[in-house]
Amino acid sequence: MVFFIVAGIFSSQVTKAAGNEVLIQSRRCGLLNLTLDPSSQRGSVAVGNLETNDTMTASTYSQACYGNGQNPLQCNRYIRPSLPWTTVSNATCPFTHSLCYYGATSAYLMDSGLLDSHRDLGINAPSSDRVQYRKITTCSPIHFSAYVVEVNNTNQKTNGYRRFNIMLGEVFDITNYTLQYNLHTLADGIGYALSSFTASPNGWVPIPALNRSDGDVTLVLLAANSIVYENPVTDPFFAATTEYSSVLNDGLERTFYTPDSLVSGIACVDQHQFCNPANRKCTPLTGFIGLDTNSDPYWQIGLSRTQYITAKLIAFTSGRLTTYYSIASRGVNALRASETVVPNTFFQIGLPNTQWMVEVSSWFAISMAKLQLKTVQYATGPPYIPEGYNLVGPESKEEENICKNQIIRNAKGTTSFSVLGVTIILVVGAVLILGSFALDPTVQLVRHTMRKNEYKIIQYAVDGTWQLQRLAYEEAGQGHWSGGVNSVPLTRVEDKIGLPRDANQTHPRLSQASKPNEHVLDLEELVVDPESRSELKQVLP
Repeated sequence: MVFFIVAGIFSSQVTKAAGNEVLIQSRRCGLLNLTLDPSSQRGSVAVGNLETNDTMTASTYSQACYGNGQNPLQCNRYIRPSLPWTTVSNATCPFTHSLCYYGATSAYLMDSGLLDSHRDLGINAPSSDRVQYRKITTCSPIHFSAYVVEVNNTNQKTNGYRRFNIMLGEVFDITNYTLQYNLHTLADGIGYALSSFTASPNGWVPIPALNRSDGDVTLVLLAANSIVYENPVTDPFFAATTEYSSVLNDGLERTFYTPDSLVSGIACVDQHQFCNPANRKCTPLTGFIGLDTNSDPYWQIGLSRTQYITAKLIAFTSGRLTTYYSIASRGVNALRASETVVPNTFFQIGLPNTQWMVEVSSWFAISMAKLQLKTVQYATGPPYIPEGYNLVGPESKEEENICKNQIIRNAKGTTSFSVLGVTIILVVGAVLILGSFALDPTVQLVRHTMRKNEYKIIQYAVDGTWQLQRLAYEEAGQGHWSGGVNSVPLTRVEDKIGLPRDANQTHPRLSQASKPNEHVLDLEELVVDPESRSELKQVLP
């Protein structure tokens, strides 16, 4: 009994509750490779289209899955619905302190912490082959009135409107200013305009006060243009405290608030770090360009070949995880504040004084969602191959291994079972079943051979269900039986047994089943001796 209780407990462990984690198998594993000159117009358009598609996908996912109201129908693909991060609202200003709006310790820092390639990104691997990735983004609204220069207006086509150049760094060696704003825009009936710039030797070159050699710098400039606010806004990125009165169509005079500045700005720096969990060594926090993915030994932190390939794939993606790429292809749609502008008007519903933190958090969430997207997309392959790109498959055994070991979630779920456990159950069960068939014949054979307790053997046999049935039918004169001590007694093929048709309905009994054409033995036929037969006749009536 104890054996069966224990067996029952362990047999329940053979199968596990339904899970939804599966490994991807795809023939399209690999990375997209640009076949055009990136500096050409076609190449630039191809890169822009791909980046726009990835950013829009990540943006949609981040709005559904990052935050308090996760949508389970949209957040069930990756091994983790969202990647965690922590925030610090009084971090050190990452630029020259006089630039940061609230001073030296007023920046907003977002830290993903060490994300594990297996637990967080779903790259299935033993502990010795895993790597950890970390992204830190530090942002702050900035003062730049000292870097605004009014342009001498000599062009009659501008209709005398004043223009201002924002001098935060030259762009593409074409202009010595970052952005030019024309006051004519205020009369053009235009809503928010959002511009973003990323520090690059061949792009925007920030002024020294904004430059960082250990991070990727992004500058975001916002022009509210014709937007007016229903309530005063003290948020530094959307500041609007200047009263403006206007008579509306209903004849009533209303007071609104206009932006305090023509253009406001936020600057961010993104930093990346890789760690080896096997020895707890980490690379320094640095920008994407600072990640020396070709160094030997592998990044100076003792990575194995498999760890190095995993880290290199994540690093390839990290170049598109900066704040700039969360904004550039989306324009004003990158602003969460734009979602609360009254449709078909320029009236903005009041904003909290921490709206700028909401915005930068949204951009950071998009970068985390894009990290999830691109990691899985390496194993699945892209949904389509854009014009100007080709797909480059795995070029090493380690890359092929990653292709076959990407974990995602399957909404339909799966059931796991132990092959060893099932095998043990089948083998032990088969042995018990076969043993039960062989047990009776073996015991009987042994007792017959030893001539021991033969009466008990017979008693045991006739107590069986089949033998009890035989005894009943045989005593009623039905059937010709053989195998009186076997497990199953037998009758002749032609024998017919059963309850008589005229049996008593309330107290049925077995009796000899005679048929009209069936010969019934007379008692005299049972006596062979003639003399005895004669005596029998004298006795019988």
